[in-house]
Amino acid sequence: NFNPFTNIAPFAGTFTLNDVAVEDPYGSAGMENPFPSNFGPDVPGPEFEFAEINDIRAYFAPDYRIPQLATWSLRLERQVGENWVASAAYLGNKGTYLQVTMEENPAMFIPGVDADGNFLSTVGNTQERRIYPNFGPVGRTDSGSNSHYHALQLNLEKRFARGLSILTNYTWSKTTDDITGANPFDRRSGYGLADQDVTHNFKFSNIFEIPRLDVAGFTDKLLNGWQLNSSIVWQSGFPFTITSGQDNSLTGVGGQRADFLGGDPELSSDRPRGEKVLQWFDTSRFAVPERGTFGNVGRNTLRGPQYFNVDFGVLKTSRLTETVGLQFRAEFFNLFNNVNFRLPSTNVSSSQFGRITSVVDDSQRIIQFGLKLVF
Repeated sequence: NFNPFTNIAPFAGTFTLNDVAVEDPYGSAGMENPFPSNFGPDVPGPEFEFAEINDIRAYFAPDYRIPQLATWSLRLERQVGENWVASAAYLGNKGTYLQVTMEENPAMFIPGVDADGNFLSTVGNTQERRIYPNFGPVGRTDSGSNSHYHALQLNLEKRFARGLSILTNYTWSKTTDDITGANPFDRRSGYGLADQDVTHNFKFSNIFEIPRLDVAGFTDKLLNGWQLNSSIVWQSGFPFTITSGQDNSLTGVGGQRADFLGGDPELSSDRPRGEKVLQWFDTSRFAVPERGTFGNVGRNTLRGPQYFNVDFGVLKTSRLTETVGLQFRAEFFNLFNNVNFRLPSTNVSSSQFGRITSVVDDSQRIIQFGLKLVF
């Protein structure tokens, strides 16, 4: 759905101004206030001229195409005994004509200084250095990006028999794409691991009915009818990119990357949790890029904290009469109260650089009990 401005009639205008006076931002930029006369509520006639420096957030390329996805797979399955099934599979897919928006009106960096020693390229003269100086940022949305996915899947299943069922699987995969890029002059700079790439993904679930004891009366109602179930998820962390937090290229384009100084930015995973929170990776390996340059660090070259969670449940079903039963449930979400962290701060210019400041939503342990009358 590409209709974000339908609630603004008849057009939605955005202006990006730098180094202006707060008390008169438009006048200090040498232009008249474009609001509200430029943008409604009346639809302007054909003679209307838009104010200059108007941002074009995204326009669709004439050759825009609908995304396509090709998939392929090979699976081998083997039954073991009466109730066990093991399988191994290779899965792959390729996305073509994926949408990407690139800046088409960046500012051109001019090296050097003038006679007074002032830099020729500054944030203040960004607009003057744009390829089309009468317009602000121009986003071009086209279908020129691709993605690739390759995965090995291992699966083991025990069908429900003798009170027990098990389903467990492990996936080893890699996902790459080029749907983002901070360098408008080098589209390939956006190639790397996809934001949603998860190298290792392990899942386990089971249902276990405790065997009945040959007892009667109150003892039967107390000791029989119990069921245990559990679910385990263990997966790698998501990748992330180190950003500069500044427009060091002086192109007026956001999301620029930092410089990688070399060495190994990974820190030991055996450190105490407190140390990991304060510094997830070696921040000394990164720096703000030089003026007029884009950072050399690759896209999504580091990986965040892994995710681990165990849910556990206990059920007890008792027959009160031939037609009425009572079910008791005790459920433990995140049984071990494991803390799952979000990605650390990736902005090399931030005082929080390298720190983890938040956790995954609803990652606290939750215990709930319930009774259900079945008739």
